[in-house]
Amino acid sequence: MTASHRLEPVGLDFLESAPVRFDYAHDLPAPVDAVFAVISADPSTWTWFPGLADARYESAPPHGVGTLRSVVMDGVAYRETILAWDPPGRWAYRVDESSDATFRALAEDWVMTGAGATSTLTWTFAVDPQPELAELIEGARDMIGGVFTRAMVSLAAHLSS
Repeated sequence: MTASHRLEPVGLDFLESAPVRFDYAHDLPAPVDAVFAVISADPSTWTWFPGLADARYESAPPHGVGTLRSVVMDGVAYRETILAWDPPGRWAYRVDESSDATFRALAEDWVMTGAGATSTLTWTFAVDPQPELAELIEGARDMIGGVFTRAMVSLAAHLSS
């Protein structure tokens, strides 16, 4: 599957200025560094994320800011660039290309906080949808949150095993 629709090459500031931004948080039964290790691991190991069919880093290790990633989720292909790789607390990326033209720009931010044996993962989903789809995307807050919650329940089980 080819990711052929180019998105705007946004930076970390887009996470604050995006026309549509959803924030979700979930407590996890593992320390921050363990959560970061799983989030930043080879994306092919993301068996805990629902709908993820194929994923990999396209850049050779070591991975960090600027690393390229490709993902196929729910039948949509994405090519991404890592914007933040700050162990153990932050991992963020933008989408550079997609096989779906829903968004003009998209970035996600994964922030891990906590102390001791537990942590909280806060996920920011920031987008600039195509104008004709803005209302539809705004109305998808609960659905997108549901995907995040399912992923976090699965991640919690993965971290506990």
